Amino acid sequence: MRFIPIFLTVMLFSAANAYSSDEKSVATDSATGGTEIEALEAKWSGLYGARDLEGIMALMARNSVLIMPGSSPIVGTEGIRHATETMLASSDSVSWKSEFAYIAPSGEMAYDYGRALTKSADGAVIEGYYLVVWVKEDGEWKVAADMFN
Repeated sequence: MRFIPIFLTVMLFSAANAYSSDEKSVATDSATGGTEIEALEAKWSGLYGARDLEGIMALMARNSVLIMPGSSPIVGTEGIRHATETMLASSDSVSWKSEFAYIAPSGEMAYDYGRALTKSADGAVIEGYYLVVWVKEDGEWKVAADMFN
């Protein structure tokens, strides 16, 4: 529970920075560093499609939080591992693509958002959105928070 107020504060701070009056610097940050985050999202989506649990878990920060529809926040890698195993066991096909990525000037935190597509075994297609907060942990980008609908 301690992580949620911090997460919301970070998101508000990041959003304020992203929509500051200096739009040129935001575009520059996104254009130069955002591609790294977008590439990580593409990798993560591919790992999910391949049902590679260990690869997915390697992207998670030590204190990650997962917020899914109809569920309380899941904090920590053990709970996220269990939730991910459950999702991977379904016959649904899920993929996503980043539409925007922003890296804070400090280079220690980033976020991105984009569209997700779920195709169920019965042929139903559900389009949704996601928001991910990334942090540098031991010099590598890791998922601090993942939220989707």
